[in-house]
Amino acid sequence: MMLELPIIPKVGEVFLAVELSAIQNMTVAETLNRLENMGYNPTLRYRQSKDGSISVYALLKHEHINPDILQSDYLGEELDALAEVIQAPDAIVSPRGISSVKKPSSIISV
Repeated sequence: MMLELPIIPKVGEVFLAVELSAIQNMTVAETLNRLENMGYNPTLRYRQSKDGSISVYALLKHEHINPDILQSDYLGEELDALAEVIQAPDAIVSPRGISSVKKPSSIISV
C-alpha cells in the first residue's frame, strides 16, 4: 500500500526519503537494492503536486523525536552517505518538524 508523503512534517517528526524519479545515476530497481544494502527497508510513498504531477519516493525513515534534537545535525552522517551514492543530491529529502518558537518551560501567573 502506498501512502502520501507529507510536505510539511508535524513538530518533532522527521522524514528521510529519496525521490526515485529524480535519481540520475541508477534505475529505480538499482536504487532500491542499493538502499537495502545500506541497511534501509524502503517503503514507497508518493506526493502529488497541484498541477497533478506525481513524484514517487522511497521512504527510509519516519521518526518522532524531541524537536530540540532536530536543531542539531540530526541524520547528518546518513545524509552524507546517501549523497555519496545518489545523484542528483536534491533527490534526497529530509523534511524536519522543527518548532520555530520555544515554548516556555513554566508559566508564571500573577
